[in-house]
Amino acid sequence: MKELEIFSILTDTEQNAIYGLAKGGLLKKGELLFCQGEEGEKVFLIQTGKIMLQKFTKDGTKIVIDILKPGDLICENIIFEDINYPFSGIALENSYICACSKKEMVELIKDPVILEKIFFSINSKMMEYTERMTNNALKDVQDKVYNTLKQIAGRHGRITNLGLEIDCYLSHEDIGFLVNASRVSVTRSINQLIEMGKLEKNNRHYIVHE
Repeated sequence: MKELEIFSILTDTEQNAIYGLAKGGLLKKGELLFCQGEEGEKVFLIQTGKIMLQKFTKDGTKIVIDILKPGDLICENIIFEDINYPFSGIALENSYICACSKKEMVELIKDPVILEKIFFSINSKMMEYTERMTNNALKDVQDKVYNTLKQIAGRHGRITNLGLEIDCYLSHEDIGFLVNASRVSVTRSINQLIEMGKLEKNNRHYIVHE
């Protein structure tokens, strides 16, 4: 956990103290990290793998909120509120996860730089989720796919000589979860976007063009 960017500003001694607090473990593909409605007791940090956040409405409809990658915090909002987990976290692939109790995280955020980074993380996610909800109201799957990939590139992208490349692998099924569309519709839309020059593939990663 101490290698994650959010803690990079600390000294080696402080990082080692944090590493001693973290409880790390391997989560196999398909396993739940935490469940919607459970008491919010821990904050999680992804070291490897991908975690999908999903929520079920009262009528049983599943809503995919996000797909997170290494370096991302999960449930950091529980540090400031006494709430149950508002969604569930499930591993999309074998993932190594570190966890800190709420009490331990309260001690960590006494460092103003860490506190600022956590507030930034929460604010960024809220803005992104609001934008995604607006995007998913669109009827055209192609527009939803392109806007979602463009948004992900802004957060998980790196600039290459080919363009802005999404720095993690996303399957068509992953993208389908995010835009609430079938894998077949996503595949068709991606092929069309590639033909239009809006998307490009570099090995298993997407490059987004304006």
